[in-house]
Amino acid sequence: MKIKFLPLVAVFFAATSIMTSCLDNDVNQITYTSETSITGFSLGTLNIDRIGKDQNGEDSAYVDTLDCSKYPFTINQMTREIENKDSLPYGTHIDKVLTSVTYDAGALAYRPKGTDKDTLWTSTDSIDFSGDTYCSSTNPSSPIEFKVYSYSGAIGQAYKVKINVHQQVPDTISWKNFDNSFSAGSLSEQKAIYASGKVYVLGKQNGRAHIEYSDVSNDNPTSWTPVTVNITDIDTYSAIAWAENIYFLAGTVNSKKLYKLDVATNEITPVGTDVFELLIGGNDVTNELYAVKGGKSGIYKENVWTEDANPFTQFQSGKPFFSNTTTASYNSNLTTTIALCYNQGTTANDTTALVFNRMSSDNKWETRMQNLPLPNLENVTMIYYDGKLYAFGGGYKEIKPFSQFYCSTDNGLCWRPVTECMAFPADFSELYTTHNKNYSCAVTPKLENGTSRGNFIWIVWEDGSIYRGRINRLGFTPKW
Repeated sequence: MKIKFLPLVAVFFAATSIMTSCLDNDVNQITYTSETSITGFSLGTLNIDRIGKDQNGEDSAYVDTLDCSKYPFTINQMTREIENKDSLPYGTHIDKVLTSVTYDAGALAYRPKGTDKDTLWTSTDSIDFSGDTYCSSTNPSSPIEFKVYSYSGAIGQAYKVKINVHQQVPDTISWKNFDNSFSAGSLSEQKAIYASGKVYVLGKQNGRAHIEYSDVSNDNPTSWTPVTVNITDIDTYSAIAWAENIYFLAGTVNSKKLYKLDVATNEITPVGTDVFELLIGGNDVTNELYAVKGGKSGIYKENVWTEDANPFTQFQSGKPFFSNTTTASYNSNLTTTIALCYNQGTTANDTTALVFNRMSSDNKWETRMQNLPLPNLENVTMIYYDGKLYAFGGGYKEIKPFSQFYCSTDNGLCWRPVTECMAFPADFSELYTTHNKNYSCAVTPKLENGTSRGNFIWIVWEDGSIYRGRINRLGFTPKW
């Protein structure tokens, strides 16, 4: 980079002044503007670190180029700050940056790092912004300063320019382990439910039902707290979240009654007198609880049971159901509920998990015909996360436990294995075996308060230890 110091600019301004003073009085004098604003700022092509596959199929690092000219920069004329709200991708090099700047008439100067003098700027200057990247207000930076020198001799107030670069790979999921322990020891037959800032786990300890919860409202789990349980024969797999509380069944196989766990008081109370076999899921949009009574599907709403006009009779018992309800994009009153469970099967051809769907306009359940089926993973779990359905669990044939996520973006019609970025920790397969295949999972929604909180996946193992995971970009604090 060729350095041109500003004394040259001063000489230029002085010469302009002399020429103007020597003009004949009959000649119109030129009045130069004193405006000193930067009106546009953009970047050129930068280097970026990438990971690809070598000839042996192994991960290999290399350096690529990235056109950054389309990343918009916001200019705050009040505070004289310039920055890109949409951060550059992870791994972008900003130690040699070509810039394009538009400004009021005159000259533009900047102060290179490590100097105390301004330097005239040209579009061919390679500027070092390294060390100035940040993704939050807690990451200190020392931005490069730019100044506009007007033809009138006025020197503008400095603009501070920051270049934001992501410090995490946005679409990669990061995990953290918490060494929590259940007060009751180990819990089998688990079902985890998120409700009102807490993760509840219903499980069995020596054949007896037990419930504990951990407060995760600040994104970090508290110690497990037991809930007083005064009833027996709880079907822990039946637990679902509905109407901001937790509902489950308890009783003998063909005579189970409905109970509510109030998450505000942790009190357990019976609901109505109806007897059910299964709870499939809850629909908070229509305020309906989907269940099976007398072998037939129906709706429980406002303490009234209504059997479906075309009742579904093929739900299997003995394993947990996982359900999710979404509204139609064109009508918020229309909903689709997807339910999934492990296929206990009756023949060797039962190789896929069972998926069911229900449209609120049809009021009936149907078996989902899967174009790309979900393998019949042992102890399968389904969650709704990042606007998609994800399924995972134990192994199946050559598939190892927790080897990958399966994702569906079309309400369970097609399930595709996730092969990049979103993955479980390498030791999950071993943990699944160590914990006797006992685990459960819950998801905390994103908190709608302008912060980066929430959006976590919580995996709870047999002993109460917890893994917390989140896709990195879902934790970025909004800058707009």
